[in-house]
Amino acid sequence: MKAVVVKAMVACAAIMLSAVAVMAQSGRDGSDAEPFNGLIVDADGRGLKARVEVVGSDRFTVADSKGRFGLTNISADDSLRISYKRKVFTVAVASRRSLHIIWKYDDVSRNRVTEDQAIADMGLQYVKRRDRVTPSAGISGDRLRATGMTNVVDALMLCVPGLAYENGELCIRGSRSVNSKSGVLILCDGAEVQRLDNINLDDVESVEVVRGANSYGFRGTNGVIMVTTKSGRRN
Repeated sequence: MKAVVVKAMVACAAIMLSAVAVMAQSGRDGSDAEPFNGLIVDADGRGLKARVEVVGSDRFTVADSKGRFGLTNISADDSLRISYKRKVFTVAVASRRSLHIIWKYDDVSRNRVTEDQAIADMGLQYVKRRDRVTPSAGISGDRLRATGMTNVVDALMLCVPGLAYENGELCIRGSRSVNSKSGVLILCDGAEVQRLDNINLDDVESVEVVRGANSYGFRGTNGVIMVTTKSGRRN
């Protein structure tokens, strides 16, 4: 009887040790999160609060004020689309475990990209707020202002994956166009406007981004951005 009990205790101990080993390999929380860290700075070393999107998915993150960002479970053949102040830069991971990017304002194609072992070694603790999925359609004005941007367009591009300028139009990548135009329909307090730049960010109450809103006819098939201002809400 004692021999059976001893064998059972040994088996349980082996299982517990195995579980601890798995947790050690997967991260302190026991998840299968493999960290991928990055740093985006300008030529003077100042951090840039850029949006970092995993190409071909709805996963993204936003770098903090020091330019640090964190993602998880990035594959060697993944690419990252980085957006900052209407400039878009796509970089292949190419088996790197981290990215250190020096941003060239005048020509992002000249951005310097290197792998930094010190950044990779920071693991899951590098940035507390890691990758996220596409946010809900409603974005508060406070959230937009918290990005640190000074206008509605740049703030939205940080918060909405796939939002970018193409051929002079504000577009949502992945939205199917049924006509010659690919730009989104922009509404401010219910009225159509041509540009978001003319809307004061401080006056924004909320923004709703809808992909492929057929209820708005042909103009809505490319997506709709609906802005509600503080003054419009009171009316």
